[in-house]
Amino acid sequence: MQENDGQSVLPAYERAQSLLSAGELRQARDEAQAGLDAHGPHAGLYAVLGRAHVAEDDDGHDAAAERAYRAGLDAFPDDLDLLAAYAEFGLAGDVMEQPGRRARGRQAADRLRELAPGSPQALGIESGRGPGSRQPSMAHVQRHDARVALTGGTDLRDAASRAREAAEAWPHDRRLVVRAETLDALSSEGLVCVTLRAPYRTALVLCTLVGAWLLAVPALALPGYHCLWAFLALIPVLREQSVLRGARRRAEQRVPAGYALPAPGAPDVPLPTPRERAALLLALVVVAGSFTASLGWQYTRATDYPHYAAAVPQSFRGMPLATENPIGDYLDSYLSSLSLPRGAEAFSGIYRDEDSGFAVAIYGATGDLHAEEPDDLYAGMREAVEEAGSTVESRWAADPGAFGGRLECMAYQQFATTVTACAWIDKGSVGVVMTGGGPVGHEAFAKAARELRRATLRPATPGAV
Repeated sequence: MQENDGQSVLPAYERAQSLLSAGELRQARDEAQAGLDAHGPHAGLYAVLGRAHVAEDDDGHDAAAERAYRAGLDAFPDDLDLLAAYAEFGLAGDVMEQPGRRARGRQAADRLRELAPGSPQALGIESGRGPGSRQPSMAHVQRHDARVALTGGTDLRDAASRAREAAEAWPHDRRLVVRAETLDALSSEGLVCVTLRAPYRTALVLCTLVGAWLLAVPALALPGYHCLWAFLALIPVLREQSVLRGARRRAEQRVPAGYALPAPGAPDVPLPTPRERAALLLALVVVAGSFTASLGWQYTRATDYPHYAAAVPQSFRGMPLATENPIGDYLDSYLSSLSLPRGAEAFSGIYRDEDSGFAVAIYGATGDLHAEEPDDLYAGMREAVEEAGSTVESRWAADPGAFGGRLECMAYQQFATTVTACAWIDKGSVGVVMTGGGPVGHEAFAKAARELRRATLRPATPGAV
């Protein structure tokens, strides 16, 4: 180990390395820099200093890490740990924004393979787990420690008591203090314990439930906003985050000012196993697939419309269809002037009882009306009546019949005559049935409108009603 003036650098390096392993990044940098200042260049101290800067994940710290690694390699160009740390740091740079850094990382990796092709450092670079790897966050370490305690087969209260004793023995070890606070909090949190004990299984179950609900919304023909109920699945996750965040916050308040060495022999935090990664990936795929399928299904349902073939019948309730009638000509002209949806086809007809003079007219159109607002149609009808100087006497909603949609009626005075009109609209057709033969019963005329609508429209696609 590097020596200077008869003094060993080993204690300074071990302290700095211990602080780095415990996640005490600022203290680790201070200890490493103090060792360099006191004892001169040392490959291990330069490596710790660089890694402690890299772990901050900040542009300014990345620049400081670059300087530390370069200074170390200038003094120790063939040190395997320094080469591995610098290679890991460089290869993690953005290929577009930091091409120079990546190039230097590749050079360091090539040099490492040349010097020691089968060494742990070289193999670590190949697997992406070299000594320059970032330290896990305190939140990740906290979850790991809580999971170990929950699956260890011991009573949680006993585990919390032992964690408090360890934290009191090493009050400067943030990991021990956080673990003690976390286990204390979990003693009264059954739901959080479930999610922490099997996080990947929990994620798969919750995502499966979310996916099932997202698909159930269009399957049950529920409004799209019911998809928001899927956010209820976040309640266990949000509760877990709240409990863990509160424990970390209380732990920070308990750690004494200044710093000292953490407890020795802290176990490493393992990476997720391939099985756990597969469970998490499957959970994400389930949610993403269900969300996409639900959106597509709802869009298809929203934009779909029943296709009708319209042909007014030759007679209605014994009244023949008038072939020559000025009112019929007016209706045809009126429909041709309207801005109908693309592909819409208009229809119209008038039926008259020559003996009584009673007449019924129908006009409308078929086509893609899924984007039309029924309220706008009925508001437009009322405005047209009022602009013509007529007075609306009554309005009522009626049963639309087998074809669905909405059917609303009104009676109004026009030229000293009571006109009754019923208008329907669905996603594939719109039409008005009206008579000017004097007052008629509300339900009787709504029934006549349903009959004439049914006689005029024929579903053109299987299953359309």
